[in-house]
Amino acid sequence: MKIRTIHALLIMVTSMAIMVSCEKKQPVIPGYVIEGIADSTYNGQKIYLIDHNRLGNKKIDSVLIDSNKFVFKGIADTIRYAGVFIEDGAYVPLILDTGRIIINLKDGIASNTPLNDALTDYNKKTGELYKERENIYTELKNKIKDKDKFKAEFDSIFIKVWTPKYMDLMENTFDANTNNVIGSVVLDEMSMWMRTGQIDTAVAKLSKDIASLEMVKKIVGTNDALKKTAEGQKFSDFTIVQPDGTKVSLSDYAGKGKCILVDFWASWCGPCRGETPNMKEIYKKYKGDKFEIVGVAVWDKPEDTQKAIVEDKVEWPQIINAQEIPTKMYGVRGIPHIILIGPDGTILARDLRGDYMKSRVARELDKKN
Repeated sequence: MKIRTIHALLIMVTSMAIMVSCEKKQPVIPGYVIEGIADSTYNGQKIYLIDHNRLGNKKIDSVLIDSNKFVFKGIADTIRYAGVFIEDGAYVPLILDTGRIIINLKDGIASNTPLNDALTDYNKKTGELYKERENIYTELKNKIKDKDKFKAEFDSIFIKVWTPKYMDLMENTFDANTNNVIGSVVLDEMSMWMRTGQIDTAVAKLSKDIASLEMVKKIVGTNDALKKTAEGQKFSDFTIVQPDGTKVSLSDYAGKGKCILVDFWASWCGPCRGETPNMKEIYKKYKGDKFEIVGVAVWDKPEDTQKAIVEDKVEWPQIINAQEIPTKMYGVRGIPHIILIGPDGTILARDLRGDYMKSRVARELDKKN
């Protein structure tokens, strides 16, 4: 009897131990709660949660703003760079982290977790630097009436004073966050100011899981494209279907014995259209059997491109509706981006603007006359 009782107790204890063991092995699913405060004017509007780490900034969720508040809840299986936004309205970047995240739409702040507090602090400091640059611009604009002197003075301060401070902020923040998502966020911004070799060095500092993020992979892909289309490399060809159904390739112009100035632009881009007078001046001087300009309209609606061509009275050939095809191929992240290609198809110079563009084209063509 005692033996049976002891045996029964052993079975019971063993069963309980197994149950406890099973309970302990069940994974704890991390969750996030985003609690937001919004202005009353946004009540009834939909606010979206988007994932910046996925290509295309994929929408994760959406809720309605009610009584000046909104709440998102979900599973934080992976810590990622995200944001909340209202169509044609407010936007706040955040780190989608485990725990309770508080959003203030009016102030553009995400807080209440260590990573979000750190991101907000970084964004605040960059905002202060951009405000400082704006103040310098305004002060000099009011002080110096001569356009050339104003530009020379502003460029000098921008290059020698402002840019080093901005780079120091980015580099210090990056070095302190190579093992978390903030490192990838800062690298994305920092890569716009770095050479290809510097980007390689920075990526090598990232932890393995951060380096595997889509955002970082995109940076690496863009950097690889820049290397393939750097000065001294042969141009990379692309073919675009035009609105009338015909196909046009860059090779229809480049590599055929002429110097080609290739202008990546869009109708909505003010600085792009601001370069048109400079290119008209170059075109008037050099157009002929040794030189041509080719406009490549990217990230734009064909009808808007065509309207801008008429408005600006642009005479040179255009490749319309190119969208992201050439910008991905050439690692272009911002426009205008103007490239000079030599008669044999070799890329001679990139990122040309204004007076430097004029002098670079002159240097190449005048020596051949």
